[in-house]
Amino acid sequence: MPDFATDPTYLAYQYGTSEKLRIRQEAHEHYSERPNDFFVWALDLLDLHPGQLVADVGCGPGAYHALVATAGCTAIGIDASYGMMRDVAAQATQQRLTVWPVQASAERLPLADSSVDRLMANHMLYHVPDQEAALAEMRRVLKPGGRVMLATNAEDANDVFHNAHSAAAQSLGYVPTPRMSSRFHLGHLELVQRFFPGAEVHVREDAFRFPTLDAALRYYASGTVDAIEHAPRDGSHTARLLPLVEAHLRGQMDAGGSLRVPKAAGCFVAIKQ
Repeated sequence: MPDFATDPTYLAYQYGTSEKLRIRQEAHEHYSERPNDFFVWALDLLDLHPGQLVADVGCGPGAYHALVATAGCTAIGIDASYGMMRDVAAQATQQRLTVWPVQASAERLPLADSSVDRLMANHMLYHVPDQEAALAEMRRVLKPGGRVMLATNAEDANDVFHNAHSAAAQSLGYVPTPRMSSRFHLGHLELVQRFFPGAEVHVREDAFRFPTLDAALRYYASGTVDAIEHAPRDGSHTARLLPLVEAHLRGQMDAGGSLRVPKAAGCFVAIKQ
């Protein structure tokens, strides 16, 4: 696999449907130490006002769209995955949301210059091969005075899973890849400021508290299990890695039998000058 985070074949497998992403979203919903209000917290930083047009770049299945609609705004949901666009359209119909689904790359946004009031890109820039091109496009389509919000993880988020996976992979002769978010995390302020000079970082500390190893392994198997070079296309690595990762994680469970996994995340926020 040439680059785990940006490999088109892997991304088609991972995001062709929303199944694996929803497993991770459900883990945040059920097992976060803090109230599961990251979306509300992030949108508060975006400072939405009724009547605004909001571009959601790399929108996935549209997790933010109901909240955008509640704020009285119209969303343009942009994603490279047809499967995600199908889910966005279905959700908009079912919930009667004003959302325009657009299948497109972040590096070539099919929007006019200075055409949107707000723009967000949530936990997706680490998947973009040319991040500078994507950031330039985001700046291009945002109106002067418009606000941008780019959400991502802290550099050391989910270290517990990453370290257990790396140790297990190496013991089996696999070469673990860098974590996806190593390509774009909360330490990349300088990159963001090249395009949005006034950008600031907002950090939200949190952690998973998994009550069982089964719950933790379900989260791990939805993504991190594939972070090895030249992962077998038949998925045979999963069955080999899971018991070893389970053994690593079992050793880190606390006296109460739960597993704590720090997962700080946050946003870069800026106003286009």
